[in-house]
Amino acid sequence: MKQYRIGDYAKYLGVSPDFLKHYEQQGIISPSRSESGYRYYSFQTTMKLIESIRLRNYGMTLREIREILTDRREDDGQVRHRIAENIRHLEQEISLDEALIRDYAEFAAWRAPLEGRDWDWDVRTSAPMLFLPHTNKYDFLPDPRIYEILREWMSYIPIVKSTMRIEKDGRVAWGFVVSERDLRELDLPVNDVVETVPSQKILYCKFRAPLLRTELECFDSPAHPVFRLLRALHLTGGDFYFRTTLMPADWQQSIELQYGYYAIPIKTELLT
Repeated sequence: MKQYRIGDYAKYLGVSPDFLKHYEQQGIISPSRSESGYRYYSFQTTMKLIESIRLRNYGMTLREIREILTDRREDDGQVRHRIAENIRHLEQEISLDEALIRDYAEFAAWRAPLEGRDWDWDVRTSAPMLFLPHTNKYDFLPDPRIYEILREWMSYIPIVKSTMRIEKDGRVAWGFVVSERDLRELDLPVNDVVETVPSQKILYCKFRAPLLRTELECFDSPAHPVFRLLRALHLTGGDFYFRTTLMPADWQQSIELQYGYYAIPIKTELLT
């Protein structure tokens, strides 16, 4: 069987010499050596390298590739099972990538009307959402059910969004909100600590502005611009509202300048 020097063999395989050396170091291939120390690769090694690249692209680590092709620790059924598991993870990554692309495209379209202004508003019907509480104004909530699923929710930020829910009685809960659509597509876990926010009529106010102090976030604050608008429109708010943060408007100067929106359930129709 013909033997090739490392430079020629790398060229014929479409890889680099360093690639071949790395696979040798990992124990996947074993070139022969001349008396002067030069590496020589047999033509027969080609199929093992092609299979190594196939397995690598299916998500196998080099250790797993060595165990499959050299150590023979797994049979064909076990290998196919590993590949199927890797493909399942790849599908999840693709779903996340597609959701991120869609989320940013929606944000770019959302942001465009705010150019040159700080606020915009309309009355609309909201999409169903899921809310995971996480903290109050001062501390993390101790409920262990939160931390059973928090890691998965956090891993999908910014599709999962940071939000503050303010109750009419003054209680505040920080947490995370995600649309029902995205929760299903990303297969996010839920348990009975997650609260469903049904579709409802809301006053929707989007902003590019500094965040208000938490103490101003209440229904009866005369300084709150959204509630001034609510009163001017002769609308009555519900029992709570959300302030959701989307992205800093200026990372260089201060992350306190934010893009975000208020979603305030309303009980009365807009007067025309």
